[in-house]
Amino acid sequence: MTNNNSGHSAVIVAGGASGIGLATVRRLLTQWPHVQIIAADIHAGPLEEVKEEFGADRLLVLKSDITSAEGAHAVIESSAKWAKSLTGLVVTAGNSTNHSSLEMTPEQWKEVRDCHLDGHFYMNQAFARHLVEKKTGGAIVNFSSVAHIFGWPRRLPYAVAKAGIDALTRTLAVEWAEFGIRVNAIAPGYVNTAMVINAQNAGYLDPSIVDMHAMGRFSEPDEIAAGVQFLLSNEASFITGEILTIDGGFSVKKIPWYK
Repeated sequence: MTNNNSGHSAVIVAGGASGIGLATVRRLLTQWPHVQIIAADIHAGPLEEVKEEFGADRLLVLKSDITSAEGAHAVIESSAKWAKSLTGLVVTAGNSTNHSSLEMTPEQWKEVRDCHLDGHFYMNQAFARHLVEKKTGGAIVNFSSVAHIFGWPRRLPYAVAKAGIDALTRTLAVEWAEFGIRVNAIAPGYVNTAMVINAQNAGYLDPSIVDMHAMGRFSEPDEIAAGVQFLLSNEASFITGEILTIDGGFSVKKIPWYK
């Protein structure tokens, strides 16, 4: 579990260069001034600028590919050499495609599965192995999606992978509780990331989706990052195996509502 009151804690954010991952990196650096952050991603993006803002002693940027056991192990190994104590892991890395299930190729099926499901498992496993070896506890926050609860045409691998992350999270929470490792996940709804904003501006996103949210808007990335911070913190010390939905009432609204 993350001890955010000491200078001996470090959190790894896999997929930390954009969207929710980047918002999480910035929030943790700001809210927990004594915690070090390791941001791992395929591309550094704006992370070098964030490092300049907060200092090289607070943020380590790693270029990584976590879709293999070797890649995940390399992230943990590099992080452990740099940080005083690894206590938290956040896995936000992901991608999506738009393909008919009838026409989907094996490569299209595999690229989403590898990024989401394999990436989550390998990072969780490598992190937990490190904690068990060091005999220290820790907290893991995985990323599911509201796509795990409804049929989403042309997004089959994404929905299947997210449902798999739910099962992975719950199972590992039970297996690893004896080691003091908590494993939870967040299931966001629509978030105002650059990808969603660009899709809106290009006319690729149905504008009526906003009205499907009870709160009448999409979330901001930092609102999701706030949930990550909570699940990592000591305030969530008795929470494990949970899938926390943060979607502004998207998944519970179900029907149009007019006054």
